[in-house]
Amino acid sequence: MEAVVSTQSTGEKKVCKILQYINSLLAALVKAEYWDLALRLFLQAALICDLVGIQTAESIAYEFVSRAFAIYEEEVSDSKAQLVAISLIIATFERTINFSEENHEPLRSQCTRASSKLLKKPDQCRAVSLCAHIFWSGKNRESEGSAMQDTKRVLDTLKKSVRISNQCMEPSVQVQLFVELLNKYIYFLDRGCTDVTQAMISQLVGKIRDDMPGLEPGEGTNQIMQHFNSTLAYIKSKHDMSFGA
Repeated sequence: MEAVVSTQSTGEKKVCKILQYINSLLAALVKAEYWDLALRLFLQAALICDLVGIQTAESIAYEFVSRAFAIYEEEVSDSKAQLVAISLIIATFERTINFSEENHEPLRSQCTRASSKLLKKPDQCRAVSLCAHIFWSGKNRESEGSAMQDTKRVLDTLKKSVRISNQCMEPSVQVQLFVELLNKYIYFLDRGCTDVTQAMISQLVGKIRDDMPGLEPGEGTNQIMQHFNSTLAYIKSKHDMSFGA
């Protein structure tokens, strides 16, 4: 980051020195093995860089995001912590607005790849489905503040999540994931994602209904059923869709 201090204006130099100091503080946290705190603060710093409006902001923000990814890949080994960390990275990246497409595209891909490599299939499914939000509401410099709304990539990501959920061996976990994904499909349908159709939603509803009777009775199954029924009620009221008894 030393090179970025040589900027055009005095104001930019001061901002860059502050960001350089932040980077050194966060590097000290990494050295002290405060991985979780360092990862979160690198992401916060990336968002700040994205908003300051100086010419070198993108390169600094990219470095901060890259450092967060490095911590995630090299230091976070617990499966629950991995899901939390990649979810934070995805949510942070979705909020950035000033990356060029040249830098935005590889970071989008990195989020998807990292999500699909999580240890547990349910975590993979949930993290990959989160990536759909990057392809829908993510922004970059070329979009000039407008959401990307890449309908094809959104649908591809949702379909990948469904394929992952099909690989889950525990029936109750699989059905729970289907219900969660049903809500994702509805979310994007409601927001005008044209590649997501009512026919897809009907197919997923049918799959859930076919699998629900095979679940063991219990509190967990009751919660899944309640979630599913609430979702059906919303669909029927919002989209005038009927699924039978």
